[in-house]
Amino acid sequence: MTRTTPPRPFDIEALLPELAAHRGTCTRLHPRPGAPTPYDSSVGGPLLWPADEPWPPWTQEHRRNKGRRIADIHEERRIHAEAKDRPSPPTRNASG
Repeated sequence: MTRTTPPRPFDIEALLPELAAHRGTCTRLHPRPGAPTPYDSSVGGPLLWPADEPWPPWTQEHRRNKGRRIADIHEERRIHAEAKDRPSPPTRNASG
């Protein structure tokens, strides 16, 4: 069975010509579930690890409170967009 990528629904470079300068060759992977042996790659399948070898422990300290939840990022963006679209209040003349 031949597996191919379907044709593109539109020509992105025709729509956005400025992207043409950033074009590059790439390989698109189509991973499928499988049962790799020690002689195969584990891409798309279970990670191969020797049964008699312990999993290496993580020895570095986990940094806490450094990440941001995606919901918080979206809320912040919404607030900034609303503030940007809000009309500015009229300026007051300092002389009175």
